[in-house]
Amino acid sequence: MSQAITVLGGGITGLTTAWYLAQRLPQTVGVRLVEGSSRLGGWVRTDRRQAGGVSFIAEKGPRTLRTGNSREALAVLELVDDLDMRSDVIVAPRSSAAARNRFIYYEGELNRMPTGLGSVLTGLPPAVRCLPRGVWHDLTTKKNTPDGAFDESIHSFVSRRFGEQVDDNLASAVMHGIYAADTKDLSTRALLYPFWLADQMGKSGVLRGLRRVAKHSRARNARFAVRDAEEKYSVSKRRMQTPEFWASIDDASMYSFRDGMQMLTDKLATRLAALSNVEIITGQPATSARLDADGNVELLLENGQAVSSQHLINTLPLHQIRGLFGNEPSTSLLEDTPYASVAVVNVTYPIRNITPVDGFGYLVPRASANDSKALGVVFDSCSLPEQDGGADISRLTVMLGGSRFHELFGEPGAVAKEVLEQAAMETVSGHLGIRATPIDVDATVGRKCIPSYTVGYIDRLKSMHEWVQRQLGGRMSVVGAAYGGPAVPQCVVHSRDLVNRHLRLDALDTPQCVSGLEEIISSFE
Repeated sequence: MSQAITVLGGGITGLTTAWYLAQRLPQTVGVRLVEGSSRLGGWVRTDRRQAGGVSFIAEKGPRTLRTGNSREALAVLELVDDLDMRSDVIVAPRSSAAARNRFIYYEGELNRMPTGLGSVLTGLPPAVRCLPRGVWHDLTTKKNTPDGAFDESIHSFVSRRFGEQVDDNLASAVMHGIYAADTKDLSTRALLYPFWLADQMGKSGVLRGLRRVAKHSRARNARFAVRDAEEKYSVSKRRMQTPEFWASIDDASMYSFRDGMQMLTDKLATRLAALSNVEIITGQPATSARLDADGNVELLLENGQAVSSQHLINTLPLHQIRGLFGNEPSTSLLEDTPYASVAVVNVTYPIRNITPVDGFGYLVPRASANDSKALGVVFDSCSLPEQDGGADISRLTVMLGGSRFHELFGEPGAVAKEVLEQAAMETVSGHLGIRATPIDVDATVGRKCIPSYTVGYIDRLKSMHEWVQRQLGGRMSVVGAAYGGPAVPQCVVHSRDLVNRHLRLDALDTPQCVSGLEEIISSFE
């Protein structure tokens, strides 16, 4: 084919990017998906295991997807609809224990997080009692924004406005669950932008300042009115075409797929492989990227193969992108972004309802770090019991490591599975009092699996935007977990935006000069 676009990286971002391209491009334009490893799907991985005469799944990466009316949530649901996966979806209703009960491990006990005014009135558990004091502290403390501050760690921000205990007990736990990182390193401006802006704009406290932010946001979002109207209309049409599916989603707090999250990436790969203008290359890492004599992008693979196209969409992690450009000048986001490593230990028991409480699971805050090596534990069977297929089992997942991985276990690539599995069993026994013998314990290490949005991230993102536009004569864009959020829905919506809103697919002979970061950066203005 005379024209083509190359997508580098076959994780969830690369697969969805290739999918959206294939939907928009004519059959005469090629889509080349290049993945360095032997499998597609990236960190989305579901293993099928056998033990004790039972077959069950073990999620090694993301395990559920949130519902709601956000662009991100709806983008994934529309993708599921387009892939005809509606019958594969299983949900956790809003009335379920998994939706209502989420815990924090504090002072040796599981503390249930409040879900509304009713739970507040019936009494707050010890971990959460700092929150009312934190609110009062913000309302009664004069504006104390540091002069000239362009950003601030979440720990510093929350401690300054709400009290250090709110961070130690609550904020640190939430960020452990999302980023596997320490709030002392993470950026308030990037991850808590409305609150950061409220502190900047408000005259007396963050909570009062949120009213000013709401007005500012309405004015800022007006520029997206046409986009939002088009997307709302698209969803409304789908609701009329498949009303039962959308009604089930409306009643759900979260969802996944009958045989796990990998069903989504497997279906994308299968559908892409069936298209005549799509070529999928696996097992061949890219070693360099350059412009050829005709001004097109030439991607060189480990086996010496050269993949040529008019544009490259790069979905690789930041530390892998840097290696493609040799000794050329780099940019700070590539050089200075740490990645967290997380050990996922799946534990399966031959007993139903083995946990002392029903719920989604629990997170471990900084305040309990001395009592735990875990970031948190998910009660998989309680969250989505249909995935157990009626078997009398209980599946749990223990997450270990994160920002403390080296301190607790050493080098992620060298730690023995037995060490991680023993730490997981100590966590389950010590935190939950479970003494039963599991039928299966399996540890997997995700090395550098989650990018950390550290202090100064937004400014580094802007520099990255400029750097990308200079590379390969304006014929490269980037999209992925390092830009605008690492969760599956964020990766999906950003890949869709890049393909459907920013790239000029009818003018591939002309350099696009589209970084892929334009809309993400504008959301912080």
